[in-house]
Amino acid sequence: MYKPFFTYLLILFLSNSIVVTAQEVLTLNEALQFAIESNVDIAKDKNNEASTKYNKKRAYLSLLPSVNASANLFESTGTNFDQLTGVLRTETGQYVNASITASWDILNVLNKLSDLKLSKYNHESQKAQLEYTKDFVVLNVVGRYLETLQAIKQDKILNKFCDVQEAQLKRTQELIKVGALPGQDYYTQNAEWSRLKSSREDNLNILNTKKNELMLLLRMDPSKEIELEKNLKVVLFDRNVSIDSLYEKALEKRKDYKQLEAQSIANKHQVNLQRAAYIPSFSVYYNYGSRYSSFQTRTFKDQFLKDNITNTIGVSINIPVFNGIRVRNEVYKAKQNFENSELDVVQIKNDIYVELKNLMNTISANKKKAAYRKDQTESAKRAYELEQERYYLGQGNPLDLGVAQRNYIEASLLLNQIKYQLMYNRYELLFLTGNIDSLLLNKRS
Repeated sequence: MYKPFFTYLLILFLSNSIVVTAQEVLTLNEALQFAIESNVDIAKDKNNEASTKYNKKRAYLSLLPSVNASANLFESTGTNFDQLTGVLRTETGQYVNASITASWDILNVLNKLSDLKLSKYNHESQKAQLEYTKDFVVLNVVGRYLETLQAIKQDKILNKFCDVQEAQLKRTQELIKVGALPGQDYYTQNAEWSRLKSSREDNLNILNTKKNELMLLLRMDPSKEIELEKNLKVVLFDRNVSIDSLYEKALEKRKDYKQLEAQSIANKHQVNLQRAAYIPSFSVYYNYGSRYSSFQTRTFKDQFLKDNITNTIGVSINIPVFNGIRVRNEVYKAKQNFENSELDVVQIKNDIYVELKNLMNTISANKKKAAYRKDQTESAKRAYELEQERYYLGQGNPLDLGVAQRNYIEASLLLNQIKYQLMYNRYELLFLTGNIDSLLLNKRS
């Protein structure tokens, strides 16, 4: 009667184990989302973007008239002059003053418009900087992820050859026992087996280092063990695409280019903002106020709300005459910053074109190298098999067999490396054309 119950518990345990195992697999998309959410540089750029956003709101509101309210309540003992009655008194008196003033700088509206445009493009520049930082972090995560996968694949290759060498060592022992091979061949084969195991340990150390670097980049708990998805989606691109078309796409989408372009426009408006200090300021203002004095016989309500109300309308003008060429110096520095930012825009255009050209040349070379290394691996494999056959037929020697095996191992490892290098190059092309954010699918809410 307990058998169905225990069977149910066993099935439940196994199903939970499967779920846990599935959760430990960290997909590339999940890794990218973790990085975007936890990266410190991204968090800082978000704060800077929020700051420029609020500054843009401040610039919009500065177009409106400014309104200020003031009030004071005090008691004075001693000789006091009552402004309301015009009488000098030597007794203690209580006073209340309050006013509201609205002013609007009419002549300096162009200054405020320049400030508005400056804050707008500063915000656009910071937004682009934030997006570029995200793209850069994504590329770094992809690089670490692929390096880890490459080390995992290297381990499989080395583990396979360790097994092959172990089987070969056992076969050599058997042939030595029947006198078909000399005894020293055992030590030669055993030395090669030890060398392979040592190489695998070196690679395992590299694998653990790469995995820890990835977890550190994602700010994950380094005490946990993770698995990576083995079959990544291959990034494809048009083989017939030209450098010029890639360059045009990059200028449309590259965030670092947009950041410098927006910063250049912002610096242009900064020049206009500094030049506005040459213009006289002309403001109109309105003041509404009232006061109360305890020396008067009327009540606080009558004095403050009826009798002592004042309405003042006026204009003020401020003409800059001499300030030690401070304004001229600020205008000069703003012009230099603007000219430098224009040079930065020109320079990044050249940099983008050269980066794309170099990467396309690298991809072309790596594709050819992948084909050559594939042929190298197949040839090395065939040479190893033939040398192995000669050796066990008594026509070869262990040194030649060892050389053939090492050539086969080296070719296999090089082929694995170029495959992952080519995969990274294609992700890098997405980055250089401003499209690497397309990898951020199924965003976490």
